[in-house]
Amino acid sequence: MSQRENEYASLEDELVTLLKHLLAELPPNVASLEVKRATPNGEGVIAVLIPQNPAAASVIAHTENGLGLVDFSFGEYGPTWELPIEGYNSKANKKELLQEVEDMCRAVIAGNCEHRRGLFSIRGNIQVRNHLYRVTDMLVFHPVPSLHGTRKYEPYISGS
Repeated sequence: MSQRENEYASLEDELVTLLKHLLAELPPNVASLEVKRATPNGEGVIAVLIPQNPAAASVIAHTENGLGLVDFSFGEYGPTWELPIEGYNSKANKKELLQEVEDMCRAVIAGNCEHRRGLFSIRGNIQVRNHLYRVTDMLVFHPVPSLHGTRKYEPYISGS
């Protein structure tokens, strides 16, 4: 096992622990956490923080031990950041990577996120303090005009 694989060996467990911690900070019945294996043979984990508020965005995080990557998305439809590569610090170690995931989760929970759908693309924006995370999926065709435009998500807790 390489030094990088060894450093990230417990990333699955630590990602789930992070999301459980965030859930525990919320008032009861504001959200739930669903965790499942990413593949039938048990490799990887997908964790989804699901808000009770239907106008708030879910948080979706996927990782596999040893890879040192977290796929992060929110809401009903992509796009997905591959962290740390598409994050604020592309060379982040595990501690820095988990901190970035936590910061992005907290921003989604606070409602500081939106999707912008165009005819051929979807852009995801998350505002974390003074940094705007932005990622765009191209060549995504949406023929229904009512699906185009900006969807600003609400916070998990009203008035926060």
